[in-house]
Amino acid sequence: MNDNHWLTVTEVSDKVHIPVETIRRYIRSHNVHLRVKKQGKKYSIHSESMTVIETIRQLYSDGKNVDEVEESLSSSGIPLTITVKNNDNELMTVHVADELQQIKKVLEKQSEHMENQGNDIEELKSLLKMQIERHDQLVTSTMRSHLETQKQIASAASEVKKKWWEFWK
Repeated sequence: MNDNHWLTVTEVSDKVHIPVETIRRYIRSHNVHLRVKKQGKKYSIHSESMTVIETIRQLYSDGKNVDEVEESLSSSGIPLTITVKNNDNELMTVHVADELQQIKKVLEKQSEHMENQGNDIEELKSLLKMQIERHDQLVTSTMRSHLETQKQIASAASEVKKKWWEFWK
């Protein structure tokens, strides 16, 4: 259906042969199941909601009360709708199930992205650990080499070191 096909309460009343005040009561009681826009004090109903209004009428005709009608509508799979303001501060009606699906997809993508980042972090930790081990090995090797050199210098110095009287010999 065309997304711009909105009807006034009077037009809906004429099409489904339900009094205007009854349509307004349906809107007040069951608006989450209807695509409705409120402009000032006037309501506009999307043509997609015509079958829902007829279903509501039938449920009341079957003797159900407001809560029972609401429960029947919810369990029948009729999508819940809400009216929210978009980024341009305009009111728009959205289907809750569709929005939840989109949110779920976004969350799955974010979860996957976070998992990938976690894997990247683990790889970086591993690389950093290897670099630290290499650094430690190099420092240890350098220190051993330095100590060995100092020992050799000390040993050579002790051999060269003579007593003062041996100097004249």
